[in-house]
Amino acid sequence: MLGSFLILMGFLAVCGGLYWHWRGKVSAELTEGAAYEWEFFQKREPEFLGDMSEQEFHAIYRRVNEPRFPGYALAALATFLVSLPVTLGLLGFSQWVGQKLGILPQPVEIVRYVNLGEVKVAQSWQCGPECQLYIAEAFSGFYYFFGVVIVWLVIVWFFMRRFHKRRPGYLRDEIIRARQ
Repeated sequence: MLGSFLILMGFLAVCGGLYWHWRGKVSAELTEGAAYEWEFFQKREPEFLGDMSEQEFHAIYRRVNEPRFPGYALAALATFLVSLPVTLGLLGFSQWVGQKLGILPQPVEIVRYVNLGEVKVAQSWQCGPECQLYIAEAFSGFYYFFGVVIVWLVIVWFFMRRFHKRRPGYLRDEIIRARQ
């Protein structure tokens, strides 16, 4: 389990390195594009920019045109991978507490209510201890699976909400907003 987790974290580190390399290339292209746009506005509409400096214009241009989704997706993936051990630990702890408080049924109690196909074949309480253990593991795996999925959905919800909330407008709108 630890080996798999370390492999995933290594994959995440490689993705992060590739992202920063790509972002550097995009940054160079954005700097070049901002210079062209600055020249265009200086020639055609100098009154539109007002007393805005070139550095302020470059910052607005970068904010408007920089691709944001890859960074948010990488942050969501990193948060999911870092929170996975905590999530599994909390699910295990809550299962232990639930069993100690009598809220969750014991595996033997779960197995008594599960049918294994047709009534003619066998009831789960009639199968051996190994069979009962497999059925109990299936039930606990169900709760772990959906617990991890719920945490993953909360992480995606958080980052996508932030992504859409912080979305910039068009270049002209952002320039007008910066002048005010």
